[in-house]
This record gives sequence, structure tokens and C-alpha cells, in this order.
Amino acid sequence: MRVLLQRFYILLRSRRLFWAILAVFICESAWIALSAVYPQAFDENFHFGLIKVYSHHWLPFLSGQPSNANAYGAVAYDPSYLYHYVMSFPYRIIALFAHSQMIQVIYLRFINIALAAAGLVLFYRVLLRARVSRAFANLAMALFILIPIVPQLAGQVNYDNMLFPLVAWAFLLAMKAADELRARKPSVRTLGTFVILSIFAVMVKYEFLPIAAGVVLFLLYTAHRSFRSHWRQFGRSLRSSWTTQSRLAKVVLVVLFVIGLGLFIRRDGRNLIEYHTFTPNCSKILSVQDCKAYGPWAASYRWHKEVVAERAAGPIDYENPVTYTMSWMYWLWYRLFFAVSGPVHDFRNYPPLPVPAAAGAFIWITGIAGVIVVAVRRRLFDAYPYIPLFGTVIAVYLIALWTEGYLQYHKTDVMVLMNGRYLLPILFPISVIVGRAFSVILRRRPALRSLAALVLLFCFIAGGGTINFIMRSDHTWDWPNPTVTSVNDTARKVLRPIIVHNDKYRPEHHIWFFN
Repeated sequence: MRVLLQRFYILLRSRRLFWAILAVFICESAWIALSAVYPQAFDENFHFGLIKVYSHHWLPFLSGQPSNANAYGAVAYDPSYLYHYVMSFPYRIIALFAHSQMIQVIYLRFINIALAAAGLVLFYRVLLRARVSRAFANLAMALFILIPIVPQLAGQVNYDNMLFPLVAWAFLLAMKAADELRARKPSVRTLGTFVILSIFAVMVKYEFLPIAAGVVLFLLYTAHRSFRSHWRQFGRSLRSSWTTQSRLAKVVLVVLFVIGLGLFIRRDGRNLIEYHTFTPNCSKILSVQDCKAYGPWAASYRWHKEVVAERAAGPIDYENPVTYTMSWMYWLWYRLFFAVSGPVHDFRNYPPLPVPAAAGAFIWITGIAGVIVVAVRRRLFDAYPYIPLFGTVIAVYLIALWTEGYLQYHKTDVMVLMNGRYLLPILFPISVIVGRAFSVILRRRPALRSLAALVLLFCFIAGGGTINFIMRSDHTWDWPNPTVTSVNDTARKVLRPIIVHNDKYRPEHHIWFFN
């Protein structure tokens, strides 16, 4: 056993292992892209539809609601539009020689896989810069790509795939800026690039705002600790940094900032001025009848009407914040490992496969406990100067996500914003904190650390990644193509005898396999 664990550890710390993990991720995401019928869950039809809408406009400025676009809400006021606008350009090229919607979607899916893969490369750099071991970085990467919704999301048309590398890049810039501030040598190029990146990332998906806010809070705190009350010195350092930049760097920073700020003011700024929010309600822009063509809005509108009627009859028994939080955390875990069908079954949810879901629950529960234990002894984090950055961003992001979900819950009496995919941008920062907690707890037992890593990896392999999709699916989840159906049927027959699986047709309220 000891020899086996030693060889496993040698494999984990291999420099080439990450590229093998990346190759596996691309293969499993490509399986989804080539196999899964359009549209997939996570609003693929919404994103593809908006890409086609923007393909008729050379500029992202829309004077009003485009024709036949009510199914996508108030398009001209949507703050998260940059992904659709940018993706409309490769779509225009693809549409010139591929008139089949199936081919168009598959090409766009592969562009999304490339975006997600770029995010993995950048997050790998984040992990290594955070001073975790290469073995831990490789383990974190392997477990991440084996979370079932990760390849399923990467293999479809979705703006989360563009946001993912932007978040990783933002963390790299924040870590570099923190180092420069600690050295009392702030760089205009680093801070300016972060500001520009944040402006564009918010326009890809406005949920980037709490991530940017968390980074800004941490950098302000770091600057305060470094310069104390000597803010004039901080200003002089920035001016000195600006003068040392090349003319090309200055021009690029200014031009990108002006373009980004102009785009932001044109859409997001207008929303803030006219409606005092980034995301104005569709009914404030279009008629209620037009807004009902947009499925998510129509559902929220119906739920709110039901809540109003219930309140007229008597008080509603809402969950209190504590029980709501427990349910919210449960569903975040569940929807990292569950399976979702295609449109034939109206995107029905199916329970996770037992083994990887149990391993994920173990990490979820013991990770929280470990962080609490280690946080009490803060000096154990001293060798990891970026953990406060990660902790700040995670806290701000989760508080924002929880708050918006809880407000919507009181408006509709339905839990929303509890999809596991919302956690993907912060899972690697979380892994650094949780990994540090485990390493402290097991610091005198290296063999036990290796054994725990081996068991977790085995559990995730035994039903994670694309295996979850294959095991839960049937021919209605596949593209209507004989070759695709034949390949997936063969994969199902091969995997079912060797993968532990529970009944996917059990009622949805029996969501845990021990029931």
C-alpha cells in the first residue's frame, strides 16, 4: 500500500499530468457537444437565439427591441450582452457555409469548449501562484473536470464559458496587484488592466460585479496596510508607474478603457440612470404580454401572482434564513452532480450518481468544518498570502448570490439561484482554502493525505464527468443521428454493469440515494 501511495503521489506532482487532465476535459466536453441534442439545459436556446439576433447588427447598440426577440426578454436593456455580441461574429462566418442549425450549434459549442479550456489553464496558474503544491493543483483540476455539470456546461452555448477565463484572469491580476502593493510599488498597468477587464466582464455577465467588488475591497485593504496614512506616496507611485510605461502601453490602456467605459455607460449606465438597477424588470420596458414570451420572466410573473393571492388569504410560511440557507447549500451541492435531460422531457432533473455525489458531499461538509478549525488558528495561513483575497471574494460573491436568491424567494415562494454552476467561478479559490485546511489537519500523516486523495479521485471517476450524462441519458437526449445514438447506446451498455447507479426515475423529492 505504501508503495502504491508513493507512486500515486509521484504521478500527482507530474508536470505533464495537467495537460493530460486538460485533454480529458476537452474529450468529455466534445462528447457533450457532439452527442447532446439542442437545446441543452442552462438556457442554450436563449444564448443561441441572442447570438443570431446580434448577428444582424454590426454594433452592439440597439435603439429598441429587435423584431421577433420577445422570447429573450428586453434585449436592448439586457446588461449581460457582450458574449452574444462577440459570438455573433464567428456565427456569421459559420452560417455562410453551414446552413444546418445542428452544424452551427456544434461549431459554437466547440468555441465554448476552447473558452472553458482557456479558463482551466489560467486557473491552474492561479493555483500555482497561490503556492499550493503541484500535486494538489493537479488533484483539484482532476476533481473539477469530473464534476458532472462542468463538461455539460462547457459543451454547450452559454455565457458562463466566456466568464470563466475572465474570472481566472481577474484573480491573476489581483494577486499580482497585491504583491506590488505590498512592495509599495503599485503598477498602473496591472491596476488598469484589472479595471478594464472588470468593465468588459460585467458586460459578459453582470454577476461578475461581486467578484470585482471582493477584489477591490481586498486591494484597498492591502494598500491601506502598505501605505497607512501616506496616500500621497501612493499617488506619486502611481504617477511614476505611468511615466515608465511605453507609449504603446499607454495608448492601449486608454483606448480599451474608453471603449469599455463607453459600452458600459451605453447599456448598464443607462439602466442605472433610468431604472436604478442593472437589470430592469422586463415589464418596465415592454408590455406584460410581450414579456410573457420570455419563459423565465413568465414563470416569475406567475409565481408572484400566486404569492400575492396567497398573502391575501393569510400569511405565507416562508423558511427562515437559517433553514433557507441549509436548503440553498443542499441544492448547490445537488445541482453540481445531478443530470438534466433534453427538451423532449422538458429538461427534467435526475438524481446524482451515488459514488461521486457522496464524495462531493464529504468534501462539502468536512471542508466547511476544516476551514472553521483552521481559521481559528489564523497564523497557519501566513505562508499563503492570497487566502485572504480568496476568502474576501468568496464571501462577497456568496453573500450577493444568497441575498438575491432570498429576495426572489420572498417574491415568488420558489427557490432560485441555487444551481451548482453558479459556484464554478469560485470553486478553485475554495479548493485552496479547503486544501490548506486538510493539509494542516493531516500535516503529520502524509500517507493518509495521499490515501484520501486517491479515494476521492477514484470516487469521482466512478460516475463523474460525462459518465453521469451517459448513465442517465437515453436516445431522447441525443442528436437525432443514427451514429450518435449508436455510439451513446454502446457507451451506456458498457458502463451500466460497472458503474454504481440508483434509479433515475424515482420521485424528485427522493433526491438522496439513501432514501
